Amino acid sequence: MEEPDSKKKRSPTSVTGTAAAGGGSGLTDDLIVDILARVPVKSICRFKCVSPSWRSLISHPDNRKKLPQTLAGFFYFDEFDSCVFVGLAAPPPPPPPRSGRPLPPSLCDFAFLPANTGGGALDCCNGLVLLNARSASGSEPRASYVVCNPATEKWTTVPPVPEPTQAGKICVSTILCFDPAVSPHFHVVRLLEADEDDGFTEEDLFEGFEIYSSETGGWVFHPCNSGWSPQRHRSRRTYFNGLLHFITGDQRAIAAMDMKGQTRRGKISVPRSREVELVGHSQGRLFYANRDDPNTHKLSIYVLEDSGRWILKHCVNTYGLFGNADEYLESGLLVGVAAIHPHCNSIFLFDSLQGRLMFYNMDSKSARVIRSVSETCLWSFVPYVPLYMETSALENGN
Repeated sequence: MEEPDSKKKRSPTSVTGTAAAGGGSGLTDDLIVDILARVPVKSICRFKCVSPSWRSLISHPDNRKKLPQTLAGFFYFDEFDSCVFVGLAAPPPPPPPRSGRPLPPSLCDFAFLPANTGGGALDCCNGLVLLNARSASGSEPRASYVVCNPATEKWTTVPPVPEPTQAGKICVSTILCFDPAVSPHFHVVRLLEADEDDGFTEEDLFEGFEIYSSETGGWVFHPCNSGWSPQRHRSRRTYFNGLLHFITGDQRAIAAMDMKGQTRRGKISVPRSREVELVGHSQGRLFYANRDDPNTHKLSIYVLEDSGRWILKHCVNTYGLFGNADEYLESGLLVGVAAIHPHCNSIFLFDSLQGRLMFYNMDSKSARVIRSVSETCLWSFVPYVPLYMETSALENGN
């Protein structure tokens, strides 16, 4: 029997919930949460279905900081690089109007940031979001950014890029790299190309990388000396195990670069493909998706084994995702792989003609439409997994 002055700390749940969650084992809620923090996020989601008390324990704000989180949605970028947050959960009905009470902002509003701080979203990585920094002056500003965590509402500014490194170069893409399992610090990577195009190929134009480290607080320019150029599209890159993986410009390999601008892993050849779809990671593995032929409806998903070989994991025939031939002829050839679920054997497909985001389960081979967004021929979906853990790199921003 527990003594009245016991110092065992319980989470702020009801006594009834604590007993039910413990299942009569006598375990405190804190001990249960400590155990749950060591299991995969996929299991955490299943445990929510055990009972109402388990669901309450796992969903409590104080416990969410200790437990791994699953995919909450995507930052969706269209051909004009405008950004919308697409949540996976069904949107709640709007509350009844009340005098003087505004509706709650969406995630993309970043309402917790001070005025004139954050601009449009550029990228997202493991719970942190990269924004353009607004400039209060009318002069031509140097590039600067804001990095924030929407789950904890912490943020920090990134100092402007030094002028000498920008001379004669243009930034074609800005990337956020962060993995709390590797380091509490983040990096911002800018891809630079020559300012003038005199008929050169994209690979000839590539100048190198400009990398900011929140640990050092400075920018460093790394000229291109690897013999390959990265593709600038968001779906052609992923930050995984402390390395930024790119599909190369010739679309024949994947190269991995560390945050010092050095190629840490030789180019990994990928299965021959005419149309590259996506590179990503899931369940601790690197994934690659392609279309065998631009005129067919077959999409293939490969996973990289420890041996360095790509193994075919799954094929999906987009023709079978539509109810009739007419619907397929309208959209079937324009369905692409939008993202790979970070914790499940599932992928997300996007019908760019009708603006439909679909969830496809590779185990059951079933698909369903989960959201409608604006249709566009150029698009990218960047996964967002909330991070409730405090990050030292953002402490000075709030």
